[in-house]
Amino acid sequence: MFVLPETVKAVLIRTDFSDQQAWEACRSAIDAAAMAAFDTSVDEDVEILDDPANRDLTADRLLALESLAETDHTFVMLVDGETLSSTEYPVLFLDLFEDQRGATVRVVAAELSEAVGNVDNGNITIQDYAAAAENAGDKGVFRGFA
Repeated sequence: MFVLPETVKAVLIRTDFSDQQAWEACRSAIDAAAMAAFDTSVDEDVEILDDPANRDLTADRLLALESLAETDHTFVMLVDGETLSSTEYPVLFLDLFEDQRGATVRVVAAELSEAVGNVDNGNITIQDYAAAAENAGDKGVFRGFA
């Protein structure tokens, strides 16, 4: 059974293992965005779980886990088939915080580091990012503030 790691870092879970090359390109895009935004590797702020045991883990399955009741994490990120099928690599953010539990938005790799910082610090919620995406006409994919 999946259990979120005890870490102060944000958690990104790879759930699709069908295309190693796409995964490596996604990782590179995420890391490049972190370097551009903060001059540091994404690994400084994000715990990346790259374990085939997490294959096909979905947002619904995560939300159903009893172990989430004990976590201090307020959100997790999933790299799934939809993420890896786009060159923008829209990572799924899943809200675990009580009031917004289950809210989601996809954030493209180029915006990921800033979104992680904002959501982690409570500056902007996942629902705020989802609303910004909808207002931009992007149907649940956040590509940046206009």
